Amino acid sequence: MDVEKLILEERKVVPRPFVLKYFPLVPLKGRGCKLYDETGREYIDLTSGAATYIVGFNHPDVVREVVEQVESLFNYTTLYFYNRPSIELAGKLVNLTPGGFPKKVVFGFSGADAMEIALTASLNYTRRGRLVSFTDSFHGTLVLPASVSGIIRDALEGLGGPWYKDVVFVEYPNPYRNKWGVDGYEKPGELTALALKELEEVLRGTGGVAAVVIEPVQGDAGVVVPPKDFVREVARLAGEHGSLLVVDEAQTGLGRTGAWWGVEHYGVAPDVLVSAKALGGGFPLSAVVARSDILEALPRVGLGFTNMGHAVSCRAALATIRVIEREGLIERARTLGAYLTRRLREIQENHPVIGDVRGLGLMVGVEVVEDHRSRRPSRVKALKVAWGAWRKGVITTTLGRHGNVLRLTPPLNIPLEDLEKAITVLEEAVKDVEEGRVPDEVVEGVEGWGSWS
Repeated sequence: MDVEKLILEERKVVPRPFVLKYFPLVPLKGRGCKLYDETGREYIDLTSGAATYIVGFNHPDVVREVVEQVESLFNYTTLYFYNRPSIELAGKLVNLTPGGFPKKVVFGFSGADAMEIALTASLNYTRRGRLVSFTDSFHGTLVLPASVSGIIRDALEGLGGPWYKDVVFVEYPNPYRNKWGVDGYEKPGELTALALKELEEVLRGTGGVAAVVIEPVQGDAGVVVPPKDFVREVARLAGEHGSLLVVDEAQTGLGRTGAWWGVEHYGVAPDVLVSAKALGGGFPLSAVVARSDILEALPRVGLGFTNMGHAVSCRAALATIRVIEREGLIERARTLGAYLTRRLREIQENHPVIGDVRGLGLMVGVEVVEDHRSRRPSRVKALKVAWGAWRKGVITTTLGRHGNVLRLTPPLNIPLEDLEKAITVLEEAVKDVEEGRVPDEVVEGVEGWGSWS
């Protein structure tokens, strides 16, 4: 079946609310940082499958572990009997996550179901009803995580949502654009103080906040890195007011930012930590790692899932962690991330459509604007850059409330020569857009992030 027919077939059988399509690409094979379509054409994937394949596609160590498990036993429910891979992985996560207090682990399949468990446990443990989250946050699309996701809140109102009502949003301090008009790069202390004042007023004024939910770096908001003191002070304020700190590491975890967990950059040990995406090495897997007393306080009413802690996914996760450790990929994320950011900022100096370059480790965002002076977001130009890069063999997608931020989250073991080639292609794509060589009609069929607004 050719690509056009396949696209039409999907439109017949898959509802639009469940897809955010970019380009007519049908991946057939993946190796390392590269994808291959049905014609054999090669692409460097700078998104690593939406930040999922952190050690690259089909890493041989991960494949070997998965094949061994599949040939032995797919899985048997952990609700009834014992599963060696899931127990081993839980122990590994307890040791890898920050905090010397007793911790336990619950497994899920995605960031959304892990956040649902994390927030349910927080509400139950504190016996409080309010949740505090941040503007432009994204935590998943089930009931509780969607309700605390600021970036889709307006869209949810059209569906009769948000479905959990007692949620208060406060400003996440975006250094590049925020409601106070403060340049957070020049005045990080001022921006931090304004954001913390808003949070403290909410915590002091309600007295019933179960949890503060935060991303160490906001991912789908457009890779927003807060001032360095912000997350640490959020943790302090939450603790002072008896609220739990729930940290969403779905995108920042497993070395992506140059530390095992994004929150480690701020010296914080959260009460509840959620891991997903990269955790499964490409297989569906998520985890809630939390203080033991929080998880043990849940009522025993069958909150588990039949296939939670699936043996194949857990074997893939264990293999992924070993690859990260053995290949020194956390240090590599730091060094390659610094190199990528520096190269992109050099490009930014010569191209007015690049408004901001920001990131932590190999989690980098490039904000596309009309020009440096106005900073007006340009979703169309961002999509044109992504389209042009795709046509030249490099995959990136767009994020952010305005859909104007290019997402660069390559595998941590991407070869330097492939990264350099991708950077060159991105600059060529930017130049093509600025010089009017990319027609408007190329983005007419693109949906992508922010297409609902």
